[in-house]
Amino acid sequence: MVDFDFTDLVGDEAEFFAEYFNKKPMFRKSSLSGDPRELLSVKKLDELVHLEVIRPPYIKVNHNGTGVPEKGYTRSVVVQGVNVTDSVVPEKIYELFRAGATVTWSSLNQVVPEMREFSRVIAQKVACRTDTVAFMTPAGRKGYPPHHDPVELFIVQLEGTKAWKLWNPPAVRHGDNASYTLEELGEPAIEVTLEPGDVLYLPYNTPHAAAAEGQVSLHLSVMMRPRMWKDLIRLSVEEAFKDQEFNEYPHIGEHRGAAAGESFKDKLRALVARLDSLDADTELDRLADLGRHMEGSSHGTTFQTIAAADGFAQDVPLRRTGAAVEFGASENGRTQMRVNGHKIAVPEPVASTLAALGTGAWATAAEIFPGVSAERSTKTAQGLARLGVLELAGQPG
Repeated sequence: MVDFDFTDLVGDEAEFFAEYFNKKPMFRKSSLSGDPRELLSVKKLDELVHLEVIRPPYIKVNHNGTGVPEKGYTRSVVVQGVNVTDSVVPEKIYELFRAGATVTWSSLNQVVPEMREFSRVIAQKVACRTDTVAFMTPAGRKGYPPHHDPVELFIVQLEGTKAWKLWNPPAVRHGDNASYTLEELGEPAIEVTLEPGDVLYLPYNTPHAAAAEGQVSLHLSVMMRPRMWKDLIRLSVEEAFKDQEFNEYPHIGEHRGAAAGESFKDKLRALVARLDSLDADTELDRLADLGRHMEGSSHGTTFQTIAAADGFAQDVPLRRTGAAVEFGASENGRTQMRVNGHKIAVPEPVASTLAALGTGAWATAAEIFPGVSAERSTKTAQGLARLGVLELAGQPG
């Protein structure tokens, strides 16, 4: 895996977000250092196409601007007694590629761990869902006709070269798909041949066209799905609707009472008041965090954490995980807790220790259960780690 950072794509972050993000396309020469094939290569795609697990829509084929029907490159196979009707046939993919077709590998971040990390690093900065898609085009062939997409794009050239034309996005953008002719578009804002390590940035709805040159071209498109104001406001409204006040069930049919209309206005006023009382920066931080943890870029080490719990030493430092823990009532020396869908009862001293473990705080396994032997406390800590309450204090958050 290439040692990758967001600045490798955009250079100065402040300048990128001020001058280019959601405004105009950008080209960066030799943006990625090292060999970009360490990120993804033609060799790796040869390996992937031979895995029976790769199926449409993770792989698609386009020939002369038209999608090839999936039946043209898939077959039925039996996997553990189950009939899989759309397993890819590598030989048919190769035949189509030899004939000039572009092979598209969609959502590689759901298949290849390195692509997952690549997608996650970008999602952390742009706070929206990201997907990585690879396009492999034979020499001298065009992939798709001039068009724009409803997504923001980073284009990373990995192997070969590809000639690109980019036009500035239209004044009014609707977040849709559209195709163009070259005559409609006029002179491009950027016309460049990408070489391995070069990067393009395209705001959503940026018209573009590309063609491979003298050799097979492989490039990666990182698709960022914009969240419009309407999407963000909807999330804030949904959060406000969690209040019990909005769970009352009114009758609004033809026999509704005269007070129904005023009650409706009252609820609207209550909603507006709740939204108006929000701290804007705090709410935007919450919405940004939701964007960073959308599908396509999540990561975790739960299997490793559970396995490591079996070998906890008494002096190992532990901290609370990010899992929400609800502390309930205490009775007969035990406190009710809910975590990760599990209801458990723990000794009151254990609950007190967990409640005291705030941000940055940690305790050894022997200290999790005050008042008992270090061995018993450690076994309690192991059980809490298996449930996702505790983790090693030294591992990445």
